[in-house]
Amino acid sequence: MSDTEFDRLSVDANGLTFECLRAGDGDRLAVCLHGFPDDAGSMAPILEALADAGFTAVAPYMRGYGPTDPAPDGDYSAMALGADAVALAEALGERFDPDDAVLVGHDWGAVAAYAADRVDSAAFSKMVTMAVPPGFEGLLLDHPRQLLRSWYMWFFQVPDAPERALRWREFALVEFLWGLWSPGWDYPDERIESVKATFRTGETVEHAVEYYRDTVGPQLSSMARGNLPSLEDTPPVETPTLAMAGENDGCIGPALFDHAGEIIEDCRVVRVREAGHFMHQERPDVVTEEIVDYLVE
Repeated sequence: MSDTEFDRLSVDANGLTFECLRAGDGDRLAVCLHGFPDDAGSMAPILEALADAGFTAVAPYMRGYGPTDPAPDGDYSAMALGADAVALAEALGERFDPDDAVLVGHDWGAVAAYAADRVDSAAFSKMVTMAVPPGFEGLLLDHPRQLLRSWYMWFFQVPDAPERALRWREFALVEFLWGLWSPGWDYPDERIESVKATFRTGETVEHAVEYYRDTVGPQLSSMARGNLPSLEDTPPVETPTLAMAGENDGCIGPALFDHAGEIIEDCRVVRVREAGHFMHQERPDVVTEEIVDYLVE
């Protein structure tokens, strides 16, 4: 199913208007958050599967992406994303009156999920996070190879150059990152074109880069002052969570998920074989089955 075949709705939450894709009208709510470089359409397989499983499944374009409002205060930090997730659940709950709400997040959507737990650990009955482990910054020094994998995060701290690099040759960097992070994935032309169209909209490029500056930048500044991060500094995640890693992820090494149970109090870790960073699009049948089984059990 393409992005255009989903119901579209606008939702006012946390001071922004979010443009969303929706599938299903079940009595449980699922908020599904995308990552970078991506858009809400990447959640299509998950929206369909959850709709079939009795959910009202909603995937917003994240703050600053495409048709969704930019942050009015310029805040694209992890905690702002978490507050968005909680506010979206509240607003959608008022509209659809579900029995409960769950949260599914990929990449920055996973970061938002961990932050949402800190904002309100009772907002979601369960969460599913994909491709980003909890306590990522506290694991870097123990996984030096990850410092190299995360080169783009350090590059995105530079003024102006990342924005120009993203727009260069019709977003060639987006295609490069998809190939690097999900080696062997023959992604559909219409999917990459949808993402490029989102990044052409307004100042999506600038906002997407600010996610990294607002979250990673302060961490780097803290490290420069000698405050080295560790897992002990990571707040515990109280919401029961399924954490999923692609075994071939070229962005974040699956070994970083070995520590998830030290942070998430009720945790299940699944490693998806023959899949990289964009596992939910590479192996949608496998990933959606794991997600549905976890959320409905």
